[in-house]
Amino acid sequence: MAIDFNGALTLADHASLSNDPLVKEITKSLHQTWNALKDVPLYTSPSLKQVGMRYLNQNIPLPNWTGVNSEPVAVRGKPKSYEESMYLIRNKILVDHVLLDQPNNIIDPIEAQVNIFLEGFAYDFNDKFINNDPSNVATGNSADCFPGLAYRMNNFADYDIPSEMDIACTGGSADLYTNSSAVANNFIYQMQFLLDNMNSPDGDGVVFYMNEATKRRIELNIRVMGIGAGFDITQDSYQRPVEKYKNATIRTVGRKADGTTHVIADTLNNGVSNDAGKCSHIYAVRYGTGYVQGWQSGPFKPTYLGLSKENGIMHNVVFDWGVGLWVPHVRAIGRLKVRVTS
Repeated sequence: MAIDFNGALTLADHASLSNDPLVKEITKSLHQTWNALKDVPLYTSPSLKQVGMRYLNQNIPLPNWTGVNSEPVAVRGKPKSYEESMYLIRNKILVDHVLLDQPNNIIDPIEAQVNIFLEGFAYDFNDKFINNDPSNVATGNSADCFPGLAYRMNNFADYDIPSEMDIACTGGSADLYTNSSAVANNFIYQMQFLLDNMNSPDGDGVVFYMNEATKRRIELNIRVMGIGAGFDITQDSYQRPVEKYKNATIRTVGRKADGTTHVIADTLNNGVSNDAGKCSHIYAVRYGTGYVQGWQSGPFKPTYLGLSKENGIMHNVVFDWGVGLWVPHVRAIGRLKVRVTS
């Protein structure tokens, strides 16, 4: 099969990597994002589908209380089947061997292309993790990627998610734009309500995902209260600060690849007409065995295939990775809808 050279590194691309005396290094001048994949516990399996059975509250058997000399009553539980699919990422990087041999390269051309591809992957994974709608053909969505958190919550019945996992904050808890101790208290009440609904009242294993504006508004309201109110800043194993509400981690999910558009917008709705277009959504995910995990076909890393044996001129690097989200528990995902703008 002939190689498609459309994605190969061109001479113009190489010129931008050449070691001009005035060019000291290549700087990634990006609004760099953090990769949500780092939160997802992954196990390795080649299966294209994972099938499971789960008991729901409405189909578990209840005991029969009776008296002496009474016959036992037959009971049975009826589990419901569900499945998740693996989705594939496949990309290749092609570099002509003469470009690798140039003495004036600032950086290895393959290394440069791999690094910037990984940056693009981080932006795209965050966006897909939250927003991917496999039923929508609009830009940014893909039928060949797992359904995002927003799609699952918007179609909660299809995933057996209880309706109480989607909390449309109203009244005093809706308006984070107003800075007051009452608003902050009501918001904390709603966060705790969601954690209780997730079977994790202390926030164990839970990560809250929000946009930058929402996080700033929460911090501002907490400061108005003058106390921690359950919020704290700890450090991870690399001495980086990690913000917490109880044991739940708080993260900003970042921006899209354009560096400007937020992955979670602040022009959304919460079900209240006066708040339409002024809200943002906070997604809560409980990770761990029995809640949310992922599986992968193998480690996500480039495979260097070497010089093409077909044409003898192109070096080939391939990304070939499969990933799926495994959500066996119907209370593993939740959402808060809050007003953050005027």
